[in-house]
Amino acid sequence: RRLTALVVAVVLAQLITAGAQTGDGPALLDAFKAWQKTDASQAGWSDALEQYRAKLVRDGRSTTEADRTVRLITAYDEAELYDSVYTKPPEFNTAPNQLLVDAIRGVRPGRALDVGMGMGRNAVYLARTGWDVTGFDVSTVGVRQAEATARTEQLRLRAHIAADEEFDFGVSQWDLIAVIYAIEKRS
Repeated sequence: RRLTALVVAVVLAQLITAGAQTGDGPALLDAFKAWQKTDASQAGWSDALEQYRAKLVRDGRSTTEADRTVRLITAYDEAELYDSVYTKPPEFNTAPNQLLVDAIRGVRPGRALDVGMGMGRNAVYLARTGWDVTGFDVSTVGVRQAEATARTEQLRLRAHIAADEEFDFGVSQWDLIAVIYAIEKRS
């Protein structure tokens, strides 16, 4: 247990010291889960997250770093939930969102960003209608399905596995940003 806790602490320290980058969220979630097994096994999810945040601060992390780590842990925990949802046949509407369809009617296509793209129903639709589309989501399964659909239809879609906390939104680079039913609670 001590060796596991030490390894988790070293990995977490390296991630946070380097500044979490895109893709670090899963490693942060794994580190939290390993810590939870050894140090917070009786605590509920919210209490464990708060204890972990306090531990990070005690270990020398700034409150900003600790808060960001907790947000990434929460986002990638949701990703695990949605990965399991997306591995089954959809029990939800897979057509593009009607509000989005109506909003782009008559609009000249440009650069679009789909935040929390899930399986890509909106990103793929935008690509079909001529938009230059980038999308991201924390669900690996959802992103891979969106990529597969785009490949099958020979559409260009840049898809990333990332939390909104990790994604580089840039400045003034999007003509359209769609945030429709994003899965991250804080989105």
